[in-house]
Amino acid sequence: MSKSKSAYVSFESAFSDKKLGNSALCLKSRFIKAATYEGMADKGIPNQKLIAHHLSMVKGGVGMTTVAYGAVSSDGRTFKDQLYINEESLAVLKELADKVHDEGGKVCMQLTHCGYFSKDNSSKNLLAPSKIFNAYGFLSGLFYSKVMDENDLERVANKFASSARKLQEIGFDAVEIHLGHGYLLSQFLSPLTNKRKDKYGGSISNRSRYPLYVVDRVIRSVGPDFPVLVKLNLDDGIKGGFSLEDCIYVSKKLEKIGCSAIVLSGGFTSKSAFYLLRGRVPLKKMIKNASSIAEKITMALFGPVLVKKFKFKENFFLEKAIKVRKEVNMDLIYLGGVDSKKGIEKILSNGFNFIALARPLIHDPQFLVKMKQGRIYKSGCNRCNECIVEIDRGGVRCVLN
Repeated sequence: MSKSKSAYVSFESAFSDKKLGNSALCLKSRFIKAATYEGMADKGIPNQKLIAHHLSMVKGGVGMTTVAYGAVSSDGRTFKDQLYINEESLAVLKELADKVHDEGGKVCMQLTHCGYFSKDNSSKNLLAPSKIFNAYGFLSGLFYSKVMDENDLERVANKFASSARKLQEIGFDAVEIHLGHGYLLSQFLSPLTNKRKDKYGGSISNRSRYPLYVVDRVIRSVGPDFPVLVKLNLDDGIKGGFSLEDCIYVSKKLEKIGCSAIVLSGGFTSKSAFYLLRGRVPLKKMIKNASSIAEKITMALFGPVLVKKFKFKENFFLEKAIKVRKEVNMDLIYLGGVDSKKGIEKILSNGFNFIALARPLIHDPQFLVKMKQGRIYKSGCNRCNECIVEIDRGGVRCVLN
């Protein structure tokens, strides 16, 4: 029997004030701009495009917009231009937060560490739970990860906690800790990448020990009134990976330690990247965008085999997400295949407290406003996924606009 106590919420009433989880934060609607890497930073420092991008989301009716990916340290970046938390980036992020607040919105930062999944060759050590071959960055000379010891574990946990506190100090309204998509904390959770024989490996209780410790450290750092969200995979989308049963276990633990809400997601970037995206794979443009001749050749030869396609259907994670909804009372944020008013109402009717959207808002930041006004009933996004190619061409955008 479902543990969700949420009453039925119509599409129209989803545009009213709603408190986020156990925190003191109230959002103006139940819609959240999902964390999707924008590609709007120069040498790790956000630029003005990033501010304009998130302002357009808030003007489009979301209660909160999420900046991504905010690496907690320079060695936690997937590549050199990725945003990371330092004094220079915080100055621009404060400007972003102030402007979002002026528009009546709230802003969240997704905090992450790439682990071994990097091609930033300025990083000397790729950290991971186990020794892993880095198929993503080996052409940049980054072949294998370093197995994290206790000092590494504590240092990275401190970085997550201090980064969250700094964002709180400059006016951010929430943080989202990334436990999904194959980045460092997800690497601990997944049996595909965690082969440790100590207390951090083996059973799900052990594999989740370090990620839960990090989240707990963040919660203690910012205090009980500041929202700490978690992005968590429903599953990795690949055989032998993090499973739905694992997700339910971790969700229950997150509820106990005081996490404000979970954003349910899926996929492992280095192994099943399009499990989250669904739709077309723009491989030709991805090859054209590759940073070196060697990378272009590798992608041309192996891309058609390695980059698996997943057919798009509306609300593609809903069936699995409902199983988590039945097991926890805490706020859950649905993500995955949001496409229409009818589909949104189905999500809300199943007890999800908030809905996170990405591609419909990238296609048209006014998507929600137009739907509320009755001008449209469905997104114009055709799931071509060429927006992800544009990330490396000056910043994420819809090629249809």
